[in-house]
Amino acid sequence: MKEPIDFGFFQLPVAIEIARANGNGPDISADMADAYEDAVSRLTECVALHGHEEWDEPTLLSAISALAVSKGNRRVAEAVMNLNDDLISKLIELDFD
Repeated sequence: MKEPIDFGFFQLPVAIEIARANGNGPDISADMADAYEDAVSRLTECVALHGHEEWDEPTLLSAISALAVSKGNRRVAEAVMNLNDDLISKLIELDFD
């Protein structure tokens, strides 16, 4: 039986990929590159496997970021991971002053 997840389940691989995209993460050795990229692309499957669970907002945001990373959209993943209550409210109200 699968255990429920929390935001950290997706946040760790997303944070690693964001750091790598920004030049702050570890290099992946040539012999591990294919396996690593395969694992990152499988984040989509992980989101789907846990999609039936109740998610709090941090878990939802990390899952959305995981989908973005798995599809190569690291900038979108970073933007979503940076959302907080204040920024979400501003986006809803289109208040960018």
